[in-house]
Amino acid sequence: MARLTAEQWEQARADYEVRGISLGDVARTYGVATSSVSRRARAEGWTQGRLQDLAARKVAAVKEMAEVETQTQDLPVRFQHTLQSVVQERLQAERLLASLDVALAAKAITLAHQATSAADIETLSRARRNLAPAQQAPAQQTTVTVNQQAQAGAALMTPRDVLEDIRKGAALRAWDEHANPADS
Repeated sequence: MARLTAEQWEQARADYEVRGISLGDVARTYGVATSSVSRRARAEGWTQGRLQDLAARKVAAVKEMAEVETQTQDLPVRFQHTLQSVVQERLQAERLLASLDVALAAKAITLAHQATSAADIETLSRARRNLAPAQQAPAQQTTVTVNQQAQAGAALMTPRDVLEDIRKGAALRAWDEHANPADS
């Protein structure tokens, strides 16, 4: 019979506790004696299927999130932004904001691809200001619309530019310097 590495024992335990497979099946899968698996399970306090409920809840949550995202995509860009702001405010109140960084970046990419007008780009710029961490936000901001920037001869940032800045973590500085050159 084979001797298992620490990683193999960890996977065997995960199979038993998450998948709920029997000790005999674990032993067959890993090529060890059932008595060895049983001894290890007893010594470490393994519980068959202990995490099956957690796995089922996670699957349900992922399915629900996919359904919500599908429904959200059907909304106008401004509604999507407002919805995202409300979600962020509520999660921030619950101190869950940090776990949403990746999801927000993905959503920003989706919104930028859908932006087709100066008004859409302005909405994204406002979203960026709303999503910026509070400690980085200037005490007072001057709102300058995209159309005003164009009239003043300022170069417009494309949604792709905004997203690149977001990815680099410099969106706040870059956009504020671009939108408010007198403040820089």
